[in-house]
Amino acid sequence: MVGEMETKEKPKPTPDYLMQLMNDKKLMSSLPNFCGIFNHLERLLDEEISRVRKDMYNDTLNGSGNLERRSAELPDGIGPIVQLQEKLYVPVKEYPDFNFVGRILGPRGLTAKQLEAETGCKIMVRGKGSMRDKKKEEQNRGKPNWEHLNEDLHVLITVEDSQNRAEIKLRRAVEEVKKLLVPAAEGEDSLKKMQLMELAILNGTYRDANLKSLQQAPEAGLIYTPYEYPYALAPATSILEYPIETSGVLGAVATKVRRHDMRVHPYQRIVTADRAATGN
Repeated sequence: MVGEMETKEKPKPTPDYLMQLMNDKKLMSSLPNFCGIFNHLERLLDEEISRVRKDMYNDTLNGSGNLERRSAELPDGIGPIVQLQEKLYVPVKEYPDFNFVGRILGPRGLTAKQLEAETGCKIMVRGKGSMRDKKKEEQNRGKPNWEHLNEDLHVLITVEDSQNRAEIKLRRAVEEVKKLLVPAAEGEDSLKKMQLMELAILNGTYRDANLKSLQQAPEAGLIYTPYEYPYALAPATSILEYPIETSGVLGAVATKVRRHDMRVHPYQRIVTADRAATGN
């Protein structure tokens, strides 16, 4: 049994699976984490979300996750730590209507963060047009630490490591950023599709066109969804909360709850508060 669990393949990195993980995270966040009982679950869930995003990103830009494999091939460091940097100017004059900043950063900065994690470099958008708030950009122009606003729009890539490792990391980061600076034909931009999908998942509006609409069970609470994923989010008032006995160390007073026998899915639990303290 243990051998089977160790050799079992991990689920494929699909938008549907990522949405399920995000729903799991929302559901877990809504439950009371008494004494940190969910700490390991949260860590494992975050690691799986990171793995799925990384695989989806690599598949989108590199076709087969080449960047991840190359990142593991860094040599041992030789010599002191140095800092290297390189600027890549954005071709805004050639493509004045293209949203390069959004493409590089991604929804809530996820694309840039993912690229930083993959390359080991810091990636920042700088120069004219790099700030979303144009009024604030004009106010900061010419001030100390804002000198970059006088330059053309560019991506600043920096890395700190030993000389031999820093050069490799910087070269790989430059290669990846250059891919982002080449606009794809309308309807053929796989990265844009992924970013829009991620944004929809973050906003809770993602829907797979191949999935049927959810049919909620007659009773409130956790509901079974039709795509082999047992839970969908329900109002917070119907989420199961296990009571803490008043004789416990915490000394907390909890509402007594009871379970109904009605279940749509074998893992589904529905609870309601007793009408009175007498248990009627």
